[in-house]
Amino acid sequence: MPLGREPRALWMKLIPLGVIFFFATFNLTILANLKDALIITTGGAELLPFLASYFVLPTSLAFFFLYSKLCANLQSKNVFYFAIAPLVVFYAFFITVLYPAHAWLHPQGLVEMASGIIPVGLMGMVRVIENWTFSMFFCVAELWGTVVISVLFWTLANELCSVDEAKSVYPLMGIAANVALVISGNYINLINRTVARGSIQASLQWLIGTVVVTTGLMIGAKWFMDNLMPAHLRPHKEPKQKKAKKAMTLKETLGILRSSKKISALSLMVMGYGVCHRLFEFAWKGELRRLFPSTLEYQTVLSNVSIATGSVSIVLMITGRMVFQRFGWGAAAAATPLAMLVLGGAFFTLSLVGLSPLGTAAIGTAAIVLGAVLQVLARSAKFSLFDPAKEMVYIEMTKEEKNQGKAAVDLVGSQMGKSGASWITQALLLTLGSIPAALPYMALIYLLVGGAWLLAVMDLKQIIGVKDSSRVKDQVEDGRLKRLKAGNS
Repeated sequence: MPLGREPRALWMKLIPLGVIFFFATFNLTILANLKDALIITTGGAELLPFLASYFVLPTSLAFFFLYSKLCANLQSKNVFYFAIAPLVVFYAFFITVLYPAHAWLHPQGLVEMASGIIPVGLMGMVRVIENWTFSMFFCVAELWGTVVISVLFWTLANELCSVDEAKSVYPLMGIAANVALVISGNYINLINRTVARGSIQASLQWLIGTVVVTTGLMIGAKWFMDNLMPAHLRPHKEPKQKKAKKAMTLKETLGILRSSKKISALSLMVMGYGVCHRLFEFAWKGELRRLFPSTLEYQTVLSNVSIATGSVSIVLMITGRMVFQRFGWGAAAAATPLAMLVLGGAFFTLSLVGLSPLGTAAIGTAAIVLGAVLQVLARSAKFSLFDPAKEMVYIEMTKEEKNQGKAAVDLVGSQMGKSGASWITQALLLTLGSIPAALPYMALIYLLVGGAWLLAVMDLKQIIGVKDSSRVKDQVEDGRLKRLKAGNS
């Protein structure tokens, strides 16, 4: 549907959706950089697997059940407000109460006390507890991408736009989100350079304050859609009398992942990305801390990676159309695992050589630089090719599969994949004591899971080819329409 055919109606959808998606991605970049810089420079990368397994995963599951209850007991238009409110309230509470008092709230010296009692491989958990306010912020910040973008925004967009409208609206959403990445990265650098000037607290106050304000703009855009948009254009077209739905149990939630071959394959793909990307990040971010030990320096490096990711993603989104049209859904979906297998293999190889007797400082630095390139390309390919291909499969699902399967795959599948990498890393830490010592085994597991992820893509390609080939061919242009940003993570 071209923008010029029904300009007023389409623009009334495009503008508020664009505001929500732009600021959701803008905030995601800020929160992702803050949580990593704060926790890694304070306690080290060894905290990450313990946080992901024992704190982030339970927090995600708790939100999943809260979201199910909200959907069951509230009008659809109100779910957005009640789901996003706890997040922004906590961010404001953290920067006004918890962070200013963290030196008093944290049990200082806990690591030293436990060092002669607790095995070396479990010291990451001790550091999580010692820095518990930072750990809480990490967990709640980790929820933003999954909750606000993957679930709330795309549910809203799918309800508001038809497939024909999506052809005009969704590509613009993807470009807006990547522009937000670039602007957000530059904004972080600007605040740290001109306002914070070495003060971590000032940086946090400005950046988290910005997140609170822009979330208010997102809520305002949603309110416009619910109250000022013409009734026939609004989402959430519900009957007057609505029966309460029973919230899903954990057993039912996990059963959704096995309810169809499509959902099962999607869950394997999402879990595969979670495991591979998380294993890589554990290794890369730990090495990155060695070169950039201060919080603000580390944060600046991550913001520069975000700027590069947004820039490369825009290029890939423009050229991605040719990938879908010329090579098909399978090539687009397989681009991310292939890139991660090739570049990830090179990164782990350089890292292992750098740790060997033959290693030099230059090789170690080269591994870190290659890791930054992998982070940019992997995330760009995921946002611009892998995620749109995944969203295309949701379009082909029944309404029940879409509503239940999307939340289950995005929330449970994504976090289970990330936590799976964390459990693997924890086992290696308990056995070997440190991430550098565990690196050879992490590399092997990374390559094996990456291969399984690629096989899941091929399996889903066959499923689509058998059942939906004609519809997929007609909608191949829609495959790149949707873009997520989570994550990631």
